Amino acid sequence: MGFLRFVKTNIGNILFVLFAGIMFFSADARTLLIKGLMSTGLYNADAPSSDLKISKSVPSDLTFRSEDGELLKLGENKGEVYFINFWATWCPPCRAEMPSINSLSSKIKNKDKVNFIMVDVDNKIVSSVKFMKKHSYQLKVYSSESAIPEHIFSGSLPTTVIVGPKGDIVFQHSGMADYDNTEMLNFLNALSR
Repeated sequence: MGFLRFVKTNIGNILFVLFAGIMFFSADARTLLIKGLMSTGLYNADAPSSDLKISKSVPSDLTFRSEDGELLKLGENKGEVYFINFWATWCPPCRAEMPSINSLSSKIKNKDKVNFIMVDVDNKIVSSVKFMKKHSYQLKVYSSESAIPEHIFSGSLPTTVIVGPKGDIVFQHSGMADYDNTEMLNFLNALSR
């Protein structure tokens, strides 16, 4: 009888402790909560106009290795657009924005000119590929093969950088965002013409 009375009078505290425990111990629960927050529209990445140029360029020797072992040197591929996302499987905000990136990539008109590069910052490519397959994402995983300049990635996860066809950074965002929106789609399609 005393236990039931205790539960009834402290139900709010008990639920709060359970919620906090689940959030602390479960990356999937944190990801689900963050996805819910993203669906409110608070975390949209606003795409700039297609003629905007951030005064930063990508080093010509910036190189990534794909999950297939293929080397991709950005300096050798002028004329292409790169949507580069720095992420990790253990990062709930990274995991929360992944469905929006996957959806955006499926809607691009010029798929041969817009490349989505999902860079696993831990270089644990096997676990990253498993993560992508588990969630049925159609995004290719890469690891970095060269030093990444701080003006491109300073360590904040997730970070997204879009490199335009001339090799200049045309968009940069640190933190999670919902990229599956009309503005971002139009921005990438305009860049890839």
